[in-house]
Amino acid sequence: MKRHLINAVRLMMLLIYRFFRAFPRKRRIVCLSRESDRPTTDFRLIRHYVRQTHPDYSVVILAKKLHNPVRYGFHMIRQLYFIATSQAVLLDTYAIVVSLLAGYIDVPVIQMWHALGNMKRFGYTALGSKEGRKFSTASLLNMHRGYTSVLISSKSFISDYARGFDIDPSIIYEAPLPRTDLLINSSYRAQQHERIIREFPELGRKLNIVYCPTFRKKTPANQTQAAAALADAIDYDKYNLIVKCHPLDDLRINNPHVFQHYPSQYDMLFVADYVISDYSTVIYEAGLLDLPVFLYAYDWPDYSKKRSLYIDPKRDIPTLFTDDAEAIVRAIEHDDFDHAAYQAFIRRNVAIPEHGSCTARVVEHVFDLIAAR
Repeated sequence: MKRHLINAVRLMMLLIYRFFRAFPRKRRIVCLSRESDRPTTDFRLIRHYVRQTHPDYSVVILAKKLHNPVRYGFHMIRQLYFIATSQAVLLDTYAIVVSLLAGYIDVPVIQMWHALGNMKRFGYTALGSKEGRKFSTASLLNMHRGYTSVLISSKSFISDYARGFDIDPSIIYEAPLPRTDLLINSSYRAQQHERIIREFPELGRKLNIVYCPTFRKKTPANQTQAAAALADAIDYDKYNLIVKCHPLDDLRINNPHVFQHYPSQYDMLFVADYVISDYSTVIYEAGLLDLPVFLYAYDWPDYSKKRSLYIDPKRDIPTLFTDDAEAIVRAIEHDDFDHAAYQAFIRRNVAIPEHGSCTARVVEHVFDLIAAR
């Protein structure tokens, strides 16, 4: 029954797409995202760069989370129009219309995955796991089919991405996400730091520890206990503890000292002095900011069974990996962190271009693909 329904949806989408293909194709790039209801930083940087360097082209950003299937259905029709009448399609996540119409879309489709670097198994390498999709669902939805090119932050991830997307490695292109440019821009970092401190002066009076846990589809049984243990280990005379959750996560720590209620547009990494994470790719962003990073793996025995990683965090990430919150706080207090080793780890996994910006590398690759058609 499900197969027949999806086939019917695919046929209807194909008919709508072919109808829109009768419209003139414009000098335009369309960006699709389900990561947010607002244009992401990466897409906004791309739009700005295209305006400066290719003024005869426009960039349209269609960003919408799948909150309501009916409303999203109308949004997909809008996606079809812009795909059919644009010169290229840029994605930062899985897009239903792109995969279901794989083989029919006759312009370059570039997958610019939203994570900087990689840690967790995803896509086809996570099928059948508790944190991944079902094999039948991936097959029915034609998951991650139809890409012309897939971007990665470093060639060190070629094998991981080839398996995760189930693609030929030859279509993988080394180009870190555009927001990398902001993370390595000292002027931008200072501006964001000042902006946040102006809004929240209390964050300028102590050292800031930012806790960035990864998103888990199912809340671990010991999450509340582990979060409380971390909050209890902090000396609030010296430090602020700031929680920076994944947009889909609802983690809240029941401690009045914890700073956790603030608008999402404030990226607290820019006021961090230390970062605590676990299995999140935020460890690469923190590394680009040259921040000490510690890994609080309170649910590692269970998580490693549900969603294995491409790397061994104990062996491959040069920092403390522990389920002991007090051990992490002691490491912070004693500045027990090897900056040189961690920066070498970052350089291996985020390839900053020798010439030009990361945004330029992404955009010029898109235009190379357009020209090759």
